Formats: sequence, structure tokens, C-alpha cells
Amino acid sequence: MTKIRINFFNLIAAVCSLLLVVYAWTMFLPMYEGLIQYSEVRNIIIVLSVLLLAVSSLQFYVAFRKEETKPKEQS
Repeated sequence: MTKIRINFFNLIAAVCSLLLVVYAWTMFLPMYEGLIQYSEVRNIIIVLSVLLLAVSSLQFYVAFRKEETKPKEQS
């Protein structure tokens, strides 16, 4: 049988990384709308979003581990 173990620390960290991406696009970037720095801030947020999405996907991958259970020996 294969058991799946969930590492809640990595799961919560992945969710927080995704929330940070959402916050950057919905709350942080609109503060710069209409300013000269808008395009620079948008480019930085794009790079950070790509990195955070990569980190989040790795954390989801690590959060769910499969464990092989040994069959009980019959004697």
C-alpha cells in the first residue's frame, strides 16, 4: 500500500507564497498606477511572481510525500 503523508509546514508555506503573489498584483501594484515608476514596479512584480510560483510548486511537491508501507510477514 502507498500512504501519502502531508507536511503541513510546506503546505502552509506554499499557500502563503500564492497569497503573496495575489497581494502583489491586487493591492501593491495599483498603488503605482499613473506614476512614472509603474512599469519598473510591474516588471519587478512579474519576476517575483514567477519565482514565487516556482517556489510554491516545489513546496506543494514536497508537502505530499508517498510512503511505501512494508507488507506484514506471515509466519
